[in-house]
Amino acid sequence: MNIVLYLSSKYLTPKASDRGISAIAVIALLTIIVSSAAAVVILSAANGIHSNFLQKLMAKDAHIIVLGPGKGIPDYKNYISKIEKIPGVKTVMPYFQNQALIKGSLNVRGTEIMGVPSRVVEEDKDFLKQFVMQEGKFDLSSPNSVILGYNLAWNLGASIGSFVYVTVYSEEFYSVQYKFKVRGIFSVGNRDYDSSLAFISFQDAQLIFDSAGMAYGLAIKVEEPFEAEKYIPSIKKACPYYPYTWKTLHRNDYAALQDEKMLIMVILAFFFIVVGFNILSTMIAMVLDKKEEIGILKAMGLKPKETLYIFLLDGFLLGVFGSLSGILTGLFIAITLNDILRWIEKGITFINSSAYFFVSWIKGVSAPEPFHFFNSSVYYIDKMPMQIIFTDLAFVLLLSVFLSSLAVVIPAFKASRLRPVEVLRND
Repeated sequence: MNIVLYLSSKYLTPKASDRGISAIAVIALLTIIVSSAAAVVILSAANGIHSNFLQKLMAKDAHIIVLGPGKGIPDYKNYISKIEKIPGVKTVMPYFQNQALIKGSLNVRGTEIMGVPSRVVEEDKDFLKQFVMQEGKFDLSSPNSVILGYNLAWNLGASIGSFVYVTVYSEEFYSVQYKFKVRGIFSVGNRDYDSSLAFISFQDAQLIFDSAGMAYGLAIKVEEPFEAEKYIPSIKKACPYYPYTWKTLHRNDYAALQDEKMLIMVILAFFFIVVGFNILSTMIAMVLDKKEEIGILKAMGLKPKETLYIFLLDGFLLGVFGSLSGILTGLFIAITLNDILRWIEKGITFINSSAYFFVSWIKGVSAPEPFHFFNSSVYYIDKMPMQIIFTDLAFVLLLSVFLSSLAVVIPAFKASRLRPVEVLRND
């Protein structure tokens, strides 16, 4: 086994006398490093973007909701106190959700009205992380206050301090109109929410929807939102109404993200297969270059099995060291990516400003705006969201090691079947 380890390390060590073969092995190693680093960065970016999107989906509907029949849930305060005692439950709030018409100075729009407790911002610290206030504050403490989505406010012609009129229909199909004052305008980054969602206080919702003493549903936040299903049995015991997780409510979106992640992993697998062919060609060239040495070693007593192990170990070592180095490089890039992008932004802005300085002496041109990868007026994010998941790192490591080891099987068998007599006779 000592001779196997010695020869394996020797064949992977670059030397001037190796006619470039070991240098090719180094190139193959660099290919694995670059591929593994790229895979880690791609998967981390995909995880971050998916997580950011899922947080937007959970912004309005909470992690788990409990809905009641008819006008809603009677005696909801009793159920709230029971659900709050369940381990892992962070907050439980009553809410209303219904359709209405909102009339502004410019237009009338069909709108989804959400009635939430006026102290929702104080009680749920994560609430405003998803609802970015463009104007005003999320303040529903005053009666007949409304918070509008950005696109909805634009279509209505509403602004802070202006009034809008909410029209609802009773069970007898009579329309009733209520006057609300705009206290804030928010943006979620989701077209459906920004264009059709409005918040009023829970007390106002009880009034306009004729549901005094009732709640349309209960919004539950838990400590582990991505494992919301495990809280369902306990919630069913505490409340007789059926709970829904955010995954159930957004089943198509959640499934689409899972399929997209799987597709990315399949594409990366094909990417590593290409790297495997590179290793295969390197090892075939190495066997051809080392056949005289292998013939002499076999004549001196090196067994075919040991020859096989030498090249199999070479492929394994390439995969292990290459993937580990690539994963560490990818982690560094993923962690510092936004800092790198900021430096690039500063560099491009400096070049543009320098060019403007010289050109402005010759011809009058407008000054360039600072360059940004994520323009806040266009995108709903101001940086690349990166999320590193251990299973992704394990996937990259195992895939790289497996394919690099598999790629050397044919060259290893070819080397183990070399006959010393034929090799030495030909030379």
